[in-house]
Amino acid sequence: MESEVKIEKLLKKGAEASLYYGFWFGKEALFKQRIPKKYRLNVLDTEIRTIRTLNEAKALIRVKTYGINVPAIFEIDFENSTIIMKFIHGTKMKDLMYSLDLNKKQKLFNDLGNQIAILHINGHIHGDITTSNMIITPEEDVFLIDFGLHEYSDTIEDKSVDLHLLKRVLISSHGDDFKPCFDAFLEGYKSEYQNHKIDDYHEIIRNIAVIETRGRYIEKKQRK
Repeated sequence: MESEVKIEKLLKKGAEASLYYGFWFGKEALFKQRIPKKYRLNVLDTEIRTIRTLNEAKALIRVKTYGINVPAIFEIDFENSTIIMKFIHGTKMKDLMYSLDLNKKQKLFNDLGNQIAILHINGHIHGDITTSNMIITPEEDVFLIDFGLHEYSDTIEDKSVDLHLLKRVLISSHGDDFKPCFDAFLEGYKSEYQNHKIDDYHEIIRNIAVIETRGRYIEKKQRK
């Protein structure tokens, strides 16, 4: 990297990537660096990390053109499997769920529903819609982060699975807020589909129940 690029501190070390805070030509930046895996052959590991870094960066660049709130990409450092992006000031929704009033939470989840609908309409699956991957800025804008599990798909099944994950997270981690927040999310999701005059959102939402039924069937079989 050039001297104008400076990493200052580690923010988080995950299983797949480490996040660092720093500066890119005077701008606050987040560095997402994929971690080498020693159990893989070095050549294969480098190839996998490079491909995943490129895929995530390309997804962020593309979805931003749809008006989705995601961090802007400054640079892709292939040598170090690192995405350098704009640092978004804010707080994870997960950490705000116990302090915000219900009306504010419903407004934010409605906004999230709008944004996920735009992703789905354009053939993108986030893959990890959780309250940990939503950043709320001081201006109360909802930013989507972590597109590491992003996929391209236009199927009803994949879109339903995307929504089902959020529903499970709300039930398991934010049970008291589950119904009003998920309802607000679905309202925003539906309204965005209607704005685009696309009506397959009915089938997407209905399929969530089908996915849940499958899960209950598997659990019952495992108990036997």
